[in-house]
Amino acid sequence: MKLVAKSMRSGLKLLADDPGTGPAIERQHVYQIRLRMWLSKGEPVRWSRPWGAVDRARLEDDGETLITDVRIDRVSLVNGLFYGVQGMRIGGTRKLEISPHLAFREAGIPGTIPENAVITAEITILEERHFGAKP
Repeated sequence: MKLVAKSMRSGLKLLADDPGTGPAIERQHVYQIRLRMWLSKGEPVRWSRPWGAVDRARLEDDGETLITDVRIDRVSLVNGLFYGVQGMRIGGTRKLEISPHLAFREAGIPGTIPENAVITAEITILEERHFGAKP
């Protein structure tokens, strides 16, 4: 992964980038992702349970890695991830530093992410997911 350290949007920094070689991702499509996050002092975010589709979401690495399906939209992703994946391709990985106002804000996630936390996130787009009949 290529180290970048470039500001993308106010409060979002691209730290490292491997854009991938597959098809470009598209908004409103569903992709399987791998997500790891760290708090500002480098401590990993450990999830107590996976979020996403019950039959497809799972945790690895003692809860530090989430594998799940997610729709690329503002409802399914915090703004920092939504903006951060723009321009990626399937197979790509990005490491992002996300300010609180683009992440979990003053609410945080009780017991997992403190309020007003700066998050470092590493997201990999594994594959596009198709459900039901294909056109």
